[in-house]
Amino acid sequence: MTPHDLGPNDLVWDHFSRPRVDDVVARIRAAADAGFAAIGLYLGTFRAMKDDPAEVERVDGALAETGLVVANVEVARGWASPDRADASCTEQETLAYEMADHWGCRYLQVIGDYTGTIAEAAVGFGALCDRAADHGLLVGIEWVPSMTNIETAATAAAIALEADRPNGGFCFDSWHLTRSTNDLNDLRSLPGDRIFATQWSDGTIAPQHPDYYRDCLMNRVPPGDGQFDLVDMVRILDEIGSRAPLGLEVCSTELWEGPVDVAARSAARGMRAVLAEARG
Repeated sequence: MTPHDLGPNDLVWDHFSRPRVDDVVARIRAAADAGFAAIGLYLGTFRAMKDDPAEVERVDGALAETGLVVANVEVARGWASPDRADASCTEQETLAYEMADHWGCRYLQVIGDYTGTIAEAAVGFGALCDRAADHGLLVGIEWVPSMTNIETAATAAAIALEADRPNGGFCFDSWHLTRSTNDLNDLRSLPGDRIFATQWSDGTIAPQHPDYYRDCLMNRVPPGDGQFDLVDMVRILDEIGSRAPLGLEVCSTELWEGPVDVAARSAARGMRAVLAEARG
């Protein structure tokens, strides 16, 4: 299987389900043992390892041994300021394209802020999509309330659909939908063929910490262990025709501090239970 073969029955263990500094080989082996098909990798982690050929070889060896692939690249910002990437984004793009060329990654995640108008942001996003297409990458805007000014599905959709690139779309994250509007109609409103990535976690409806950043990195729980309407979210994605893989992003102080295999198994087990109920 290649990253581009992944679909809506495949689990991807996204990077921030573990601390940034976690050993990548340990992640790969834990993900394989839990039944994931792929992992996601953070640009900063790749930056730290790419100048060490022995470390890259270790990762390549673990991927070959387990059959996993590196599917998702996270995360680039600064792509719309207002109509060209800033210097930081250019550096992030370079790393992402190295990853895509090396591992055949399928997807690059981007977040705000954007500056200027929606139309100007769409120009910047379209230009990014064009550059990414040369490396076989889909590009998705993730809406992130409080931490960026792309806070809702509607804003992400306005930019991506205005840009109108075949490889430009969205990332749906169950946490950010619930904590932005908690309106499932926001998900129904999106064109399913433009949802290129999904990220799943669960939690309480009401924040447990007043700081959004800290709350979403400390207090997520595996699917099924919280109050989110994950079953209906799965059903809606199926109804609108999303073919995106199922990314697990369970950012949790408890799981970050515990064994890597426990974090992988609990996320996979919870997502499979949600899928079984949703698809019955």
